[in-house]
Amino acid sequence: MAPLSILLVEDDEIDAMNLLRAIKKSQVEIGEVKICKYAEDALLTLDSWVPGCVFLDYQLPKTSGLELLKKIKEMAPQLPVIVLTSQGDERIAVEMMKAGATDYYPKSEINAEKLTKAFHTLGQMLEVEKGREDARQELAEKEEFINKIALLSPNIIYVIDIEKWTNIFHNKQIWKILGYSEDDIVTDTKNGLKQIINNQDQLTFRRHYHYMRHYVKDVDVIEKEFRLKHKDGSEVWIITREVPFKRNEEGTVQEVLGTAIDITSRKLAEQELLQAKRDAEEATRIKSDFLSTMSHEIRTPMNGIIGFTDILLNSDFKGQDKEYLKMIKNSADNLLVILNDILDFSKIEAGKFGLDSFQFDLKEKLDFLIRTFEVRAKEKSINLLFECDDDVPQILLGDAYRLNQILINLVGNAIKFTEDGFVKIAIQLEKDHGTNVDLRIDVSDSGIGISEDKLNDIFDSFSQAHHNNATRYFGGTGLGLSITRKITELMNGTISAKSKLGEGATFSVVLNFGKGGISIEEETANAPENLSLKGFRILAADDVPANQMLLKHLLRRWEAEFTICGNGREVLNSLDGDGDYDLILMDIQMPVMDGITAMKTIRSLYPKYAHVPVIAFTADTFAENAPELASCHFNDFVTKPFKAEELIRVISRHLAFSNAARPVVIS
Repeated sequence: MAPLSILLVEDDEIDAMNLLRAIKKSQVEIGEVKICKYAEDALLTLDSWVPGCVFLDYQLPKTSGLELLKKIKEMAPQLPVIVLTSQGDERIAVEMMKAGATDYYPKSEINAEKLTKAFHTLGQMLEVEKGREDARQELAEKEEFINKIALLSPNIIYVIDIEKWTNIFHNKQIWKILGYSEDDIVTDTKNGLKQIINNQDQLTFRRHYHYMRHYVKDVDVIEKEFRLKHKDGSEVWIITREVPFKRNEEGTVQEVLGTAIDITSRKLAEQELLQAKRDAEEATRIKSDFLSTMSHEIRTPMNGIIGFTDILLNSDFKGQDKEYLKMIKNSADNLLVILNDILDFSKIEAGKFGLDSFQFDLKEKLDFLIRTFEVRAKEKSINLLFECDDDVPQILLGDAYRLNQILINLVGNAIKFTEDGFVKIAIQLEKDHGTNVDLRIDVSDSGIGISEDKLNDIFDSFSQAHHNNATRYFGGTGLGLSITRKITELMNGTISAKSKLGEGATFSVVLNFGKGGISIEEETANAPENLSLKGFRILAADDVPANQMLLKHLLRRWEAEFTICGNGREVLNSLDGDGDYDLILMDIQMPVMDGITAMKTIRSLYPKYAHVPVIAFTADTFAENAPELASCHFNDFVTKPFKAEELIRVISRHLAFSNAARPVVIS
């Protein structure tokens, strides 16, 4: 493959430099590279120079990327154009591909490895297209002189009687392509066609010539691909170009003049590309399976840790012991947030990331945050400071877990890169909207700081982190800050950074929260976890002993009658008994028989339980979107590790309470 020349149409110098770095690191020989900031400059450049490929930014000043793409395609229809955008958008991708774009990449996903694959694929496409174009050109040149050069032509030239299905004329090239010598040449003109046409294309062959015979005009040139039989039994692909050569008295085509070339190499290249696509899809499936497995392996033990800590917090522990338990609970919650970073990043990229909304005590969350980091701060002699304006509401409505995740990442980075001095968390009311508020959270430090020219790069995604000193500075891959930015944006907030090298840094986040209605203490008194399920029979299945013990404790607390099973087979055995159950809690991954198999059996073979609600337990954060789960008609999902109030809330939602059996508040 010759050195690849590139035209880059990009108005952002930083993005242009990032792309150039990735291009230079790709394993492809690069020729001349020209950069244009504006569409007009790009069009003028293309008037006098044709590159091998164009990289086009979707968002350009004055002229949109789509308009420029259309103009480029008018000038050079075969010129490959790869569209770049700041963020992935399926609608934009479809629009650009329809307009003729060769490929489409979010800027955050571009790296040397992807470009290497893209350039190799592009090279193969160009070679395939060049082969096709060469074939057309060659055939056009040969048509005029076919009668004079037929015997000397490197291409197959032939005349076929499609009325009698006989071969009238062909040159020797066809036998050379099919692997025959002079002594092997087929002389049976009547059956010769049938002998060399691949069996799978016999019907296609006859349909093609039926069309040629009855519908083609003399000026029409028909192109078709066929498979022939090689002497060794392999397939030989040819592309033919044919015209009517002779008509009978009725005016239908009797003879066809044609020429053909061997395109087997091109077809093999296409098959390799298809296999590469399948391999990529398989790699994606393996990655998804890995993430699903890791989600299950991480969340299953965390369910026991968090669940039993909740139980102890509701027991008689007081004073320092209760504070220790709260710290264990808070640390477990924080650990789960951190462990979920990779999973969350994948879900964000897949568009499957959700936010919760519930009431929480801001002061309590921040107190836990301070306690979480105060040991690390003391070890480095850092003063950990906290300020909160008086007009900031204490009880808020929103996703406290995602707020906690943002703060853990920012405060953790601040402490990590501060050797002495301070780390300060300041919260102030940015704007009061009546029922909701905008809060500004500043995390400042006296650390080593960041140079101003790197501030725009510190939130880069994982794929670019190893190319970027600023991102490397903020923690290995930079994944934490990338997720922080993405979560902030999903919460309709903003995040920014100010810093000077050697003078510390300040990260500012502005988020919107609803105002809480009642205090957490008042709400707890009426929380679903304090309801009674007396009079209801519940069947619960989980293979992990710790989870079974946790379920027993909770169901006893809620005064329900229950049966605990260790796998799906035990569930079916329980349903075969005399007892009636009002609700089933079913873990998905269990030995002997998993929850999905058990659920399918219940819905198909147990009509008595056709309308009994079944709630799925899963430690797989991707499971809720799995079509297989949806097809089993689970009524709801509870993701491990679950909270007691979450579980009872879901149970209460699906039980049909009558006047005689209504959940009552446990005093």
